[in-house]
Amino acid sequence: MLSLNEKLEFTSIIKSLLLKHSSLKYEIEARIGKIYNKETESRIKINSLTPVIFTKLPRNHLFMPGVDQWDFKTLKNNLNFKEHIEDLFQYLKNGNRVRFVNNEYRFCEKKRKILVVDLYLPQYKYDIRISIMTEEKQMQRQTQSSVDFVRHRKRDTFTDKWFNYDFTVVRTNNEVTYEVEIEVDDMNYRVEDFIDTFFKINILK
Repeated sequence: MLSLNEKLEFTSIIKSLLLKHSSLKYEIEARIGKIYNKETESRIKINSLTPVIFTKLPRNHLFMPGVDQWDFKTLKNNLNFKEHIEDLFQYLKNGNRVRFVNNEYRFCEKKRKILVVDLYLPQYKYDIRISIMTEEKQMQRQTQSSVDFVRHRKRDTFTDKWFNYDFTVVRTNNEVTYEVEIEVDDMNYRVEDFIDTFFKINILK
């Protein structure tokens, strides 16, 4: 566990980054996963007992979202259920994505990233990626030839005052991943509370 001083220093840095990019137009989320070394194809190892903050990952590092299936079930405990959604996203070659619910077209949008910060958490099983982005609706309707890949999602959303916790089973081709996201639902949130969720919704080694 972090000492009080270590946590205060870590919180101060993250808070400064988030407040520099604060806007009601932005979506703020944190995704749980692991930072991998591309060469070893395993989670990175840094000789540090405190979190390491990356505003840009080295070229040989890659953040991979997702948790183990067992952890996916365990992390749902003690959260308040909000809703269950099943949908499908078609990702187009031009960067747009199209959403369908029950085979009905809902919208086409493009996500633009404003800020990405990766957090290596050596005392925990999983790392965190914070993303600040905009979601811009597009007029384009998809054509089959423009589809790059398709993701099928089954999502349970839980709520905890300022935040939504999304637990999503994603199927892309024959691959299944278990993804966990924390999304700011109310822009009156405290950054300190947001940072606390990184540890609350994680697993100590």
